[in-house]
Amino acid sequence: MARVKWSIALRLGALLASFSVFAAILAGYYTFDSSRERLQGRAERSLLATTQVLARHMQAGFGTVARDTAFLADAAAVEQDQGRLADLFKANLQAHPAYLQIRFISASDYGLELVRIDRQGDKLVRVPDDQLQEKSHFPFVFEALSLPDGEVYVSEFGINHEDAAQEAAVPVFNMASPVVQGGQLRGVVVVRVAAAPFLHNFNAALPTPYGFYLSNRWGDFLVHPDAAQTFGFDRGQRILIQESFPQVAALVDGRAEEAVLSQSGTDDEEARVFAFVRMPFGNADEGRFMVVGLSQPLAVVQGEVLDLGRSILKILLVLSVVGVALAAGVSRLVTQPLQAMVKAAQAFSRGEAHGALPVHRGDEVGELARSFQDMEQQISRQLAELNLSRDAMAHLAHHDALTGLPNRRMFEQRLAQVLELSRRSGRSCALLFVDLDDFKAINDTRGHAVGDLVLQAVARTIVGAVRQVDTVARLAGDEFTVLCENVDSEEAALQIVTKLQHAFEPPLDIEGEPLAVRASIGLSLFPRDAQDARTLMASADAAMYRIKQSHKRRL
Repeated sequence: MARVKWSIALRLGALLASFSVFAAILAGYYTFDSSRERLQGRAERSLLATTQVLARHMQAGFGTVARDTAFLADAAAVEQDQGRLADLFKANLQAHPAYLQIRFISASDYGLELVRIDRQGDKLVRVPDDQLQEKSHFPFVFEALSLPDGEVYVSEFGINHEDAAQEAAVPVFNMASPVVQGGQLRGVVVVRVAAAPFLHNFNAALPTPYGFYLSNRWGDFLVHPDAAQTFGFDRGQRILIQESFPQVAALVDGRAEEAVLSQSGTDDEEARVFAFVRMPFGNADEGRFMVVGLSQPLAVVQGEVLDLGRSILKILLVLSVVGVALAAGVSRLVTQPLQAMVKAAQAFSRGEAHGALPVHRGDEVGELARSFQDMEQQISRQLAELNLSRDAMAHLAHHDALTGLPNRRMFEQRLAQVLELSRRSGRSCALLFVDLDDFKAINDTRGHAVGDLVLQAVARTIVGAVRQVDTVARLAGDEFTVLCENVDSEEAALQIVTKLQHAFEPPLDIEGEPLAVRASIGLSLFPRDAQDARTLMASADAAMYRIKQSHKRRL
């Protein structure tokens, strides 16, 4: 049998082809591997940031219910006519579909209900006097009665069995505030909230692939994609989040504030990535908390990674074909460009700059160079899109979504920086608390959509009235702050306050219609009024509250 003779050209061509294909695969692998880790890490951080934003929105929602409860307790303290008080309760129930019931319960007569409005389907019903019950044995009564005036008791989430004959056993929580009239404790106002519609307000905007989790401070599931896992304690069993996700035990024990983890898939469930944060709940001095979590299919988190891999795979196929074609024309002219291509691929996999590629050539080397350039551009575009997504998430984490102003988190960081600079320079700074008067009435009478427009107009008014170097932020609701650096005297700070007051004298333009809006402005100076950020904010808040009280007395 005759032996096949391999010429030097064939051998060298085969060797060059092998090297070319190997170099392309190696470059593609390292590029994909390094890019995959970066992309997946950014996706996990984005999921954690989304979870943190969701937790802050939930805290704001609990704060809204607490303010409503305190407001109704104040109203019950001054309103003697139970009929008008019942009408006020009904109006509040109509404004908040998640509220199931509002009651005024006496501090005497074993906690006898004085006024009670129930939501029964689509109707709001006042319970007749002969059906009112004694409730002094419930925690939301005796715990609230022990609170100071203006404080709000927040119950844990649980299944409502209080009036099983009239109402379905649904997940609820209660908020209660004492009613004090002339220094005498008259009773409590209790607002019962349905957990499902209340929480739906926060997770409804999440895309379908997201899973939402919520547990109490002991780890019992309150919300889970599988409803059978929730409120196990009501059925005599404990279904705990730390048993399903061992890493979350650190949040329940207080050893950590956040956790990100992944779980591999099974035959019944797909692989997912999870982010959990520890969210303060109830009064700050109680130390209570809840664990909020979001999950996303790992396939979604890695979707961009897979797209990147497919693009690299296509380019590798092209590079392999071109490498074999280049091996047919072995020459020094072809060898040198190949070496340049391999070096460029290696440099790109390490993220380093490389020299110009021979894209002007009309042969296989030029085609290879253009293919590699296309791959590099595709990867660069995908990384740029990820950077834009990350920047947008970072902006959302530090700015108020409605007004575009810095949020509480960013404001507190800025305040700490300004106080440090003030200590070094010896120059004072001023903090202004701006709170709208009767903003709730605007929401109640004109709707929340108009209320949002008012908040946006107020934000523009404040920004236009203060100096460009001043920091304007929205803390929550209708509360705004202005941080003024390098204020040399109280007179200079008062000039800023006066200018801001004048800015609110003309009516605001709300979609072409004038609307009169007034604001109470509190002022605090550093270091005259406080030596740290927390005390400075408390001083400004107290000053604002005194101004607001003076406005009410004039009215």
